[in-house]
Amino acid sequence: MGTVNKKIADEIIAGKYAGEDGWPIRIVEYTNMFDGGLSYGVEQRECDRGKYSASPSVINPRVYWERKE
Repeated sequence: MGTVNKKIADEIIAGKYAGEDGWPIRIVEYTNMFDGGLSYGVEQRECDRGKYSASPSVINPRVYWERKE
């Protein structure tokens, strides 16, 4: 999974989706560079952690949800 909207992010948190690699480990909310709107980046596996770190296209990232082990 990649970037989704808030509705899909909330559905993931509610348990509606599991990707090929299982449940996501974290969802990062950030301001996108294209229209200044909020986007939600889904980190699926541990190796994805940090995929949505601050960059020119990921502005003000913050953890929206993180799976508790």
